[in-house]
Amino acid sequence: MTNNQIRYMIEVAKTGSVNQAARNLFISQSSLSNAIQSVETEFGRKIFSRSKKGMTLTPFGRQFIAYITPIERQLRQLYAMRNTTASTPQNTLSVISNGFYYLSDIAEAMGRRHREGGLHLSLREEYSGNVTDAVVSGDADIAVVRIWSCYRDQLLERFLSANLLYHPICEMQLGVDVGPKNPLYNSQEEDILPEQLAGYPQIMDESLDCGPYADIFPRIGLPVEKMRYIVNSRAATYEILNKTDGYVLNSRRVQKPGKVNLGAYEWRFLLFRNCEISSEIGWVSKENSVLSAEAREFVRLLQDQLLYIGFEYIN
Repeated sequence: MTNNQIRYMIEVAKTGSVNQAARNLFISQSSLSNAIQSVETEFGRKIFSRSKKGMTLTPFGRQFIAYITPIERQLRQLYAMRNTTASTPQNTLSVISNGFYYLSDIAEAMGRRHREGGLHLSLREEYSGNVTDAVVSGDADIAVVRIWSCYRDQLLERFLSANLLYHPICEMQLGVDVGPKNPLYNSQEEDILPEQLAGYPQIMDESLDCGPYADIFPRIGLPVEKMRYIVNSRAATYEILNKTDGYVLNSRRVQKPGKVNLGAYEWRFLLFRNCEISSEIGWVSKENSVLSAEAREFVRLLQDQLLYIGFEYIN
């Protein structure tokens, strides 16, 4: 198996599509398909299951990707060393998250602080419910996660079994984001009942549609809608939120009610009335890992940012 084939397999696993992976890799679809077939022949096992919905990993495929992902990362670092000059930054930090807009503010702050010395900061988003897999495999230094209270115990057990440490930061109340085209955007009330969202499309990532957290909607009492937008990026989420009357399940500590502006996007958070489910933001690291100075700095900025925007700190 070649270095390129390792990259190809990881990209297909990440996108779930040969077409999209080929576009991302700037190679032909036939070349990529041939590479997959070659690797599967070499190992004598199927790595991907093929269907009309795309490419999904087989049980062997999940183990295969878990093994080769840290290898691919180490190869990239090795080749980077080959091309390093005296002016090239040696410090790196890789962060994966469920996708939070305030992480961009942290990245900008770190960019200013490290502008002279240099830093390679990688920010990735994962919406499949397996965000911590990158920490387990060594592909990310830390993960920033949201945990709904109704799944907290089972997630903590999963972290423990994977030798991961979970560090909670802040607790938040549940509600929804709505855009200007949703009538509730101009409501005089700051909180709503879940049934008031009946008839409005739901905008969500795949983990809430058919993944491990798909039952959170009935847990909250939200109506099941025929119209759903399934997205895999924060940008797509808020673009659709701005253009439709849909809503996004979210959470925050409401101390300063009002509307939020983020560049071209604008939305409003409405709190669920008397909701028993809450959520919290925290970060995850390997149990016995020693965080770099850059990772510790990122965590400090994350804590400061969450406190600054009004969330409640968890001791």
